[in-house]
Amino acid sequence: MAKKNKKNAKINQKIRKYFDDDPFDVGVARVSVHTLSEMFTTLGIYDIDQSKDMLVKMARMLWSEGNGDFRFDILNFFANEGKVYKSTTPKEPNLDREDKVDALIGELDVTHEEAALLHEAFADVRSKKITIEKMESKLRHIRYNLKKERVEKKVDGVFDIDDSLEFNASLRYVLYGQSFHKILTLNTKVYEYEYLQECDETKLIEDILEEKERATLKKQKEIDSFIKNLKEPHPYLSQKEIVGALRATPPKTKVSYPLLKEGILSSIIAGELGDVEIELHDEELLVRMGESIKLPYADISQEYILELHVELNSLLEDIWEANELDFSEAVNESKREHEEQFLSDLEALVEECGSYAALLHLSSEALHAKVYEVLLELLPSSLGISPKNARKSVRRFVHNIHDEILKKQRYELLARTIREFKNLFPLARDMRRKLTLHIGPTNSGKTYQAMQKLKNADTGYYLAPLRLLALEGYEELRESGVEASLITGEEQILSEDATHISSTIEMVNFDVDVDVCVIDEVQMLGDRDRGWAWANAIIGAPAKEIIMTGSPNAKDAVIALAEYLGEELEIVEFERKNPLTLLNEPTHEKDVEPSTAIIAFSRKDVLKLKQIFSKYFSVSVVYGNLSPEVRREEARRFRAGETQILVATDAIAMGLNMPIKTILFSKAEKFDGVNDRSLLPSEIHQISGRAGRFGLHENGYVGALSGDVLNIIKKNFYKEAKTITIPFKVMANLEHIKLVGSILEEKSLHEILKFFAKNMEFDGPFIATNLDDMLEVSVLVDSYDLDIATKYHLACAPLTLKSPYIVAAYESYLGALEKKMPIPYIAPPLSGSYALTTDELLRAEDMVKEISLYLWLSYRFSDYFVDAGRARAARGVLNKFIENSLQQSQLATKCRMCNAPLPPNSPYGICQACFKKNYAGRGISNRGYRKR
Repeated sequence: MAKKNKKNAKINQKIRKYFDDDPFDVGVARVSVHTLSEMFTTLGIYDIDQSKDMLVKMARMLWSEGNGDFRFDILNFFANEGKVYKSTTPKEPNLDREDKVDALIGELDVTHEEAALLHEAFADVRSKKITIEKMESKLRHIRYNLKKERVEKKVDGVFDIDDSLEFNASLRYVLYGQSFHKILTLNTKVYEYEYLQECDETKLIEDILEEKERATLKKQKEIDSFIKNLKEPHPYLSQKEIVGALRATPPKTKVSYPLLKEGILSSIIAGELGDVEIELHDEELLVRMGESIKLPYADISQEYILELHVELNSLLEDIWEANELDFSEAVNESKREHEEQFLSDLEALVEECGSYAALLHLSSEALHAKVYEVLLELLPSSLGISPKNARKSVRRFVHNIHDEILKKQRYELLARTIREFKNLFPLARDMRRKLTLHIGPTNSGKTYQAMQKLKNADTGYYLAPLRLLALEGYEELRESGVEASLITGEEQILSEDATHISSTIEMVNFDVDVDVCVIDEVQMLGDRDRGWAWANAIIGAPAKEIIMTGSPNAKDAVIALAEYLGEELEIVEFERKNPLTLLNEPTHEKDVEPSTAIIAFSRKDVLKLKQIFSKYFSVSVVYGNLSPEVRREEARRFRAGETQILVATDAIAMGLNMPIKTILFSKAEKFDGVNDRSLLPSEIHQISGRAGRFGLHENGYVGALSGDVLNIIKKNFYKEAKTITIPFKVMANLEHIKLVGSILEEKSLHEILKFFAKNMEFDGPFIATNLDDMLEVSVLVDSYDLDIATKYHLACAPLTLKSPYIVAAYESYLGALEKKMPIPYIAPPLSGSYALTTDELLRAEDMVKEISLYLWLSYRFSDYFVDAGRARAARGVLNKFIENSLQQSQLATKCRMCNAPLPPNSPYGICQACFKKNYAGRGISNRGYRKR
């Protein structure tokens, strides 16, 4: 600052050269409007009124208020102009300062001492500002001070700023058998300025001496009274501490009670407040103590140092006078004020940080947690949030959420990109498609009519719900003279001359356009796990005409899809070709007739029923865990009359045209993957419709093996199936997954699928499908170093997560793919030509599923899965093994404890020997019930 003032003073002096020794503020008034305007232009100031008064006013303002750079530029402007603006006012002779001071002193009656002091007083004053009036005023002040100095010497004291005389007095202390004197600094009353100036000096000295005596006497009485009134014993101070404090008290303090050493004060306060630190000042005591505050929206207790400012004189008064010390109110008030200020500053900081994180839509808890991450490490022990720390916290907060903000922005970009789901199928959108819906009950000819139209088309696609039906569709096309290819997840039969393709619905190629596409069993739109495949196919199949076949409950759903797509829809309704009769009475197992299909809903129940009915009939078996080849062979045996009845799960509900006369339900409930529940009307209709197939049996019959089951069947048989409702489930394909991954810059398939499942919203009647199984598999896949396309294909593989055998094989495949090693197929050994137990049969079924998994992967990673031929050969052997096993009249179950075979149809899970060994004598009878 001093350097700046010195620089400005030099510029002020130099500018006078161009204004006839006048200062800038005076001389600038003589400058023309043109020159002033030119000066402002030079300074880079343009937007200014061009009147003379305004230009002069602005120039003076810049000179007085502007920084040194403006002054320097103005000086350079006039220096370059080189013109001197002469004053029109006559100037007084410019006398030297000392000469002027001497001349004015000559007009006054002063002593040599006073003259010297006047010269000193005006040594730094400019000559023209020194006047006789100022000289006289200064002389009066000098004489007043000289008088005070003389009086101070006479009375042995010093006048303070208030004109009270400050003096030292010897005062006597007598206590605890000791006597000593202390020098204390005392003060007289305050004297008025006029009194000190006008009173005779001798009289003034006498008055002050008398006042000193009165003040000393008064202080001595105060000391005697103070000592007399000290408590004995004193609650806070020992006699030694009292005497020491009185002896050590300095002559002059800003408090009215004797000072105590910092250590003594610390001990006294610690007795009241616990562990504290103190800092002693002239008029206050600073007490630092540990406190804590629970931070808002967090389970965090933040410790801090509370600073308590205690008025020193009041504290000393309470201590010396033995008053009860109570800091609670002061502590609580200080704590309240301190914490309120902190919480207010914290709220402002959180609000500012929240403005930067608005896009993240953070909850209050999450926002505060992120602020605490950056703030707490900067927070001083005093809990104060300084502006500097607030700025640092905001900068660090913004830095920390930067990646999240970018990710959120990518999420929004992605959502805008995928929201209009139908536009993800550009080839279908470019075609003028017609939608046709064939609806009707089973055995109504709806699929037959669709297949006829498909055969007559130049090119076409048949999309089946099952591999077995895709194979039947392929064979039907071939038998009708249509060149076709078969494409399923684990099998491809390709023909270079093919004009038609029969495939499972998940394998549809959205980049191959055809004339007609038949989508079978369209009511599967409502399926929790696979419904997405039908929705994707209806929206995206690139065909001039899409023919959908299914049950009547799909009608409203297909209409909604057509309206969303804005495409023409024709609905053709079919009637059943032969009657279907519901039996009035349950059918006993001995009354079952040939050409009957008995329906169960688990593999265990199917095998149990097979053993029961094998006593009366030759039996074919169909259930979901069997390979398509075995199911097909079992159906062939039934159609050919090699077996008399069929025991099956609801796997026969779709396709598999067989000569069934009667359908008998063994149960009326099933496990749907989540819960055990009663059969739905749509399921009863679909299964029942397999009875009395047109051209095989003119009449069909539906019944049950028990009265309870028959009552449930009767209750639902005539009910309309529940209408399939929106929203429809849709699923991302590989291109969508790649798009999500690139926009989110994410390599984890699990994270991409989670995003699609939880965050996607669509402009249409859609939601993301249930991806629980795929998400579970993606966790496995993400633990290997593979690209996103490979991970996606692997997660789509037909994997049975409930089978440890298959999961182990799958993980071995992942490891080999990561190392880019070939994966041979090694056929597991088989014992005998058929299974002896249900466990051996289940193991063989899992082996076939492993082969299906291997073949499925071989079509996508042919460079690594090199033994497809060997796997197919092994599948043939295993299928024959399973077929032989199913033709056995009895399959044993094993004891779960010792693996010994159990008797046929044993209701128990352990053998008799294990029961006797582990449970006999424990209150359980031989029949397996507790004794009463």
